[in-house]
Amino acid sequence: MRRTELLVVGAGPAGLAAAAEGARAGIRVLVIDENLQPGGQIYRQTPPEFRFVPPPRRTDDFRKGRALIAEALAAGVELRLGCTAWASFEPGIMDVIDAAGPDRIHAQRTILAIGACDRPAPVPGWTLPGVFTVGGAQALLKGQRILPGRRVLLGGVGPLLLVVASQLSDAGADVVAVAEPAPWWAGAAILPALAREWPLLRDGIRYRAGLAWQGVPWLSRTAVTRIDGNDRVTGAVVARVDRDWRPVAGSERRFEVDAVAIGYGLLPSIDLPRICGCALEYDVVARAWSPARNDVFESTVPGVFVVGDGAGVAGAIVAMEEGRIAGLTAAQQLGRSGGTEYDRRVALHRRRIAALERFRLAVNRAYALRSGLFELADSRTVACRCEEVTFDDLEQAVLDGADTLAVLKSFTRCGMGPCQGRMCAAATTEWLAARTGRDPESIGVLPAAPPAKPVVTLDALASSG
Repeated sequence: MRRTELLVVGAGPAGLAAAAEGARAGIRVLVIDENLQPGGQIYRQTPPEFRFVPPPRRTDDFRKGRALIAEALAAGVELRLGCTAWASFEPGIMDVIDAAGPDRIHAQRTILAIGACDRPAPVPGWTLPGVFTVGGAQALLKGQRILPGRRVLLGGVGPLLLVVASQLSDAGADVVAVAEPAPWWAGAAILPALAREWPLLRDGIRYRAGLAWQGVPWLSRTAVTRIDGNDRVTGAVVARVDRDWRPVAGSERRFEVDAVAIGYGLLPSIDLPRICGCALEYDVVARAWSPARNDVFESTVPGVFVVGDGAGVAGAIVAMEEGRIAGLTAAQQLGRSGGTEYDRRVALHRRRIAALERFRLAVNRAYALRSGLFELADSRTVACRCEEVTFDDLEQAVLDGADTLAVLKSFTRCGMGPCQGRMCAAATTEWLAARTGRDPESIGVLPAAPPAKPVVTLDALASSG
């Protein structure tokens, strides 16, 4: 069993910032991440073995990521990459697995910085090869410099949609259109919240202007309603939508494409925190569950902190600030920092978070999801792609008495596959809430059980027992 004072799970912005602060305070810090390169999604790095001709243009995200990685390494942080945390059967002990096999890490303090996952919305054809989540398309481009397709249609809402559309277009994809069911003024409604955040405002203007210059149509009040193809994507249909995001009859428009990227925002990854015993709370505006935390981002489990988008999606800057507070606090609890300097540093990071809170709330309100989005699937549409459960199967389960996500899972196996509900749970929750006339919070969450990720061998299970 490996021992360390502070274990950080996740080498993205939040995790690296937390680790750097803890190490600078003088504690032993081990960072693990399932990826082979640090940086997370936003600061994703290409493998060092890759050689590009011509070399790709280094983006601000790439440079910021390199700087943060260098900061953590200079502080003395130990990185263990290609290592997945999959369970915690005892307080303070994390079960992990990597190429060398299973292992257990005993840590006096743990910081979970595991990020978020995409929120897709099922439509007919969404399981065809060539359909990606927006975040998945971005990961493919950033990590491998591979386009998801040559002619790409994007659909969804939120700032990530704008960023990825711009990145794909800059990389050479023919982005035929971006379909966003929110009204055109949704983006403008966020601008007042960015009045004092010029770098974010500048980036948004640059992305939008670049798409306009390249002739990419931005279709407001429009949603992807169907994806066509047999063994791969050959086209997609969009339609104008009303205020509740229901398609307007006769407004359909078809695009010939070989790839579609869909994303209606991000959801905190809550599997590992729940396995660790962290309690959850529901955000009505974001329509998402996240771990409950105190003012220094410690969860309801003493000594376990949750930071970054895995505790509520707010972007890379907030993630880093939360990570720094958690890293400083972990060191303080271990007797390595404190006093007026600790108070000063924490107050500084709090002010930065507070300044960006207006932006997070403005985004959630401007892009609040509407009920029509979850009515686009027909009875034959697959709800759970892992177990091939259709909405017709879900309907039969409701008739048989299923009224929560947990019961629906036991009746249909929806959410029981390799992704453990990451692709289907959010949309199924919304569908079940509408079908039963209840609010999404009362539908609950899927039961949490190890493994948090589908990478565990029988050897790992045996060694954990």
